[in-house]
Amino acid sequence: MSAWNITRHAILGDTLLTLSSNFQKILRHINKHGIPNSCALWLFPCSGIYTVGMKKPVDIIFINKDRKIVKMLRNFPPGCFAESTSGAIGALELPPNTLTETNSHTGDTIELNPG
Repeated sequence: MSAWNITRHAILGDTLLTLSSNFQKILRHINKHGIPNSCALWLFPCSGIYTVGMKKPVDIIFINKDRKIVKMLRNFPPGCFAESTSGAIGALELPPNTLTETNSHTGDTIELNPG
């Protein structure tokens, strides 16, 4: 699976990770090394994100049911809590600077593609 910003014609992550399979292994890796380049972590449902235990910052986008970005956090620091926003149903955690590199903005449409 992959994550695309359709509005900007930009790939957010070639590989879409979820915590539903190999939860502990994925979480340990992310906490220690950060989200791997070209990966995105899909959290659904999601009302907030804790970065406690993480060693590196992450970019975060919250997405509504229409697949629009409703909130963005660039280079969100470790050891913090990112509260969702009204209408968000899920979130993507991305490597730091991904949102800047892809010129992503609130209101952009995101597509999550299966395999």
